Amino acid sequence: MEALSGLLFLGALLLLIAGAVAAVANIVRPTVGRDNVLSGVNLPAGALLGVGAVALVVSFALSAFVQIPAGFVGVVRQFGAVTGTTLDPGLHFITPFVNSVEEIDTRVKAIRVEGYTAASKEQQDLFLDATLNYHVDPRSASRIVQELGLNFEDTIIRPRFLDIPKSVTDDYPTAIVINSRDEIRTKATELLRAQLEPRGIIVDGISFENFSYSEAYNAAIEEKQAAQQQVETERQRLAQQEIIAQQKVAAARGDSESQIERARGEAESNRLVGASLTAAILQNRYIEKLADDIRVMLVPSDGGGLILDLGSLTATPSASPAP
Repeated sequence: MEALSGLLFLGALLLLIAGAVAAVANIVRPTVGRDNVLSGVNLPAGALLGVGAVALVVSFALSAFVQIPAGFVGVVRQFGAVTGTTLDPGLHFITPFVNSVEEIDTRVKAIRVEGYTAASKEQQDLFLDATLNYHVDPRSASRIVQELGLNFEDTIIRPRFLDIPKSVTDDYPTAIVINSRDEIRTKATELLRAQLEPRGIIVDGISFENFSYSEAYNAAIEEKQAAQQQVETERQRLAQQEIIAQQKVAAARGDSESQIERARGEAESNRLVGASLTAAILQNRYIEKLADDIRVMLVPSDGGGLILDLGSLTATPSASPAP
């Protein structure tokens, strides 16, 4: 509507100028001479002036109305100065040629930075994709235009957004920074809100994606993991060898204890056998062990010795003669 009003206003001016020129030409034509080609022609000055006046009125009428689309608010200016009045979506009446309206987008907008570079506490480079979602508070639109201008995204929002994540990751050691992305995102969101929302810019959220280290650091991590794996393998091998050695010690201890118990059993058996033997039993055992051809033997006794005639002990008594 504003563009149409401008075109009508420009057309009305042209028509009014043409009508004025035609009117002047009609007045001065008789004094030029009767032989002039245009001497018998009357220019339509009145028609041009009338159409121009109508177009001017229509352009004034159109410029008095402004339509704010959905998702926008209108910031009213008076001779270029911000009045503080904000127009909601819809059709509104303003004073033509006195007031003008700046449309401010209040929808959620996104700023995405791919390959954003930050650093850990040890100044190790970090790479990520960062996205900021924000929108303008409609109630603060006039103040934003007055204090920040229309290019507030590039002058305020983007610089703050690019600076804050770095200040957060600086507090985290390299070893845990990637696993702390949710905590980092929360802190960055809170810090950015503290800086932008007092200015009328609402932070809807920040997201971090594709966290990664530098290639050199990743290579160092892989080497460290390989070395740790090798150490763990050696540790397991040593532990296995210790287990085998302990098993051997336990087996040897078991054998030793078994032999000790066996010796104790044999000693006890010998003690019992020794306690049960008498001199007569021993003499009988001696006799039982002798060969069949031995007839005389010396048997130790308490008196010094005993000579036994085995033949007489084993001879069978002969039968007595018949009377």
